[in-house]
Amino acid sequence: MVLEWFLIAKKDRKHPILIFIFTFLVSIISMFISYFIFKENLGIFNIVLISLVLVTFINSMMVLEEKETETQIQKSFLEKHGDIISAFAAMFIGMTLAMSLAFIILPEQVVEKMFYEQIREINIIQGKFTFGSQFMDIVANNLSVLMLSFLLSFLIGTGAILILSWNASVLAAAIGMITKSLGGWHGFPLAVLTFLPHGVFEITAYFVGAISGGLISACVIRKRAKLGFILKDALSLLFIAVIMLIIGGLIETFIIVI
Repeated sequence: MVLEWFLIAKKDRKHPILIFIFTFLVSIISMFISYFIFKENLGIFNIVLISLVLVTFINSMMVLEEKETETQIQKSFLEKHGDIISAFAAMFIGMTLAMSLAFIILPEQVVEKMFYEQIREINIIQGKFTFGSQFMDIVANNLSVLMLSFLLSFLIGTGAILILSWNASVLAAAIGMITKSLGGWHGFPLAVLTFLPHGVFEITAYFVGAISGGLISACVIRKRAKLGFILKDALSLLFIAVIMLIIGGLIETFIIVI
């Protein structure tokens, strides 16, 4: 109860550094609780715990974003939605950094137990992209994640945080694996840079998709809101997210060499 009310959307959503620090600490606490309480599927329970703590903040943030969007018709994309995108980015970076450090620092047997599901997912993804058209496979996979973020955010309100948390944990495991393969801490910057060029576009697209679904959800709940305008703005966000995924896929396929 204390943790979930630590961040107040009205005053804290415009402070990404505070959101980052809070999410980083919550991720560490969640990993600790998962390891000592849950004996199976630790990676899944960790994601659920992180999401539960952030639910109240994200719900409030989405409602405020929808209200402000109604009154900011003439403002640009970043002017209208820059704050909430930076808030999501701060949460994602906080989760990813905390779990990456845990992957690198913790003993191997603990890591295998804590990140079993994430490591398996990475192996599945690597196998999937070995054959066929890599660009189309990457974009199709990322589009499915985008639509899931949109639908969960629309149907459940904060459901998208589960997808974002899961992706943060998978990315953390990938960064940790590369860091260890490069010999330790000195390989950490290179491991991050491996995913940064395309990851910026892909992860931001998931944020934007979640915001799009959340705006429509908040608008429907409020009933008196300007549904037509909000729907148009939300669909524009979804279109921008798709373009970002295509750019990210092009960078990952034709520019990044791993």
